[in-house]
Amino acid sequence: MDFVERGFNRFCRQNGAAEAKRVWVGELRIGDSLFELTEQERNQIEAGREGTTPQLFLTGDYEAAASIPIGATLRRLEAEDELLPAAFYWVFVANLYKWMRVYEYVDAREHAETWMEDLDNEELQASVYRKVEMEIPSCIRKHAPRMKHKRARRLLQEIKPAAPLARQLIRQVLEMDSHGIGHKHAWPGHLTEKDVPGISDWLMDAESSRPGCLITWYENDAINACFDEDAQHMGENGPCQPNVVLPIRLEQPIRKLDEDVRRVFDHAGAMLQSLASAARVVETIRELYDEYLREHRLQPGLPVEPGASGVRNE
Repeated sequence: MDFVERGFNRFCRQNGAAEAKRVWVGELRIGDSLFELTEQERNQIEAGREGTTPQLFLTGDYEAAASIPIGATLRRLEAEDELLPAAFYWVFVANLYKWMRVYEYVDAREHAETWMEDLDNEELQASVYRKVEMEIPSCIRKHAPRMKHKRARRLLQEIKPAAPLARQLIRQVLEMDSHGIGHKHAWPGHLTEKDVPGISDWLMDAESSRPGCLITWYENDAINACFDEDAQHMGENGPCQPNVVLPIRLEQPIRKLDEDVRRVFDHAGAMLQSLASAARVVETIRELYDEYLREHRLQPGLPVEPGASGVRNE
């Protein structure tokens, strides 16, 4: 396994892993288990593997959710064209969903709707949950629900902003999207017993994947507050599933094995190249947010919107 891991690590470096790590906190690895194991755990599994087909797994997971306060960027894009923010948001988020669980306003809305059911009118008025819907920017509320990927990408290609920074953002997100063309999210839930014996029981005992990023309008907004509440309970009732799992069955005809290996490495390369491009997008988004703070805060350190503590400490 050491030889395989060294070769895979070299492959990752060649496909942008170092650049991706500037933003994304996680690990993409190849090994013979779905989880990192201690020596004792590995010995126990090896003892029970008699008669099973040996496999390798490409697994990807995130240790923390990267903070992406996108509100200031959307305002800047809206100044160029009213459809540009929704098109940008759609392509950006759709690509990230191919490689990770994304926590965004849709997730916060679901969380808020669940908890608002048990609140009376007075509690509801004082609650952060009602702010989730209120804080959605009009450019997203109006255009995003009707936006589809093909149309969003076409708009990004057709709209010619005057501002160099807007043109840069469009160029970056289109590059990011190009790396993911033809790929879908390799969730553990897509696996069958034929792919991985025992996977059904494992999935029943495991919790949903941890998000790889948190997309808010502004740090400490209602989305952030809902995420903080959700995050407190992640992993309480069992291990969280990896964000990405692709198996390679080793005992099969050489041609089929070669196809599987190519498929897995093609997915890994596309993921790394896409996340490296996405890191550049996120860095630009954060720069615009920091600029927004400098322009609108009377004193440094004051939150733009009331709410729970932020994720990004810079």
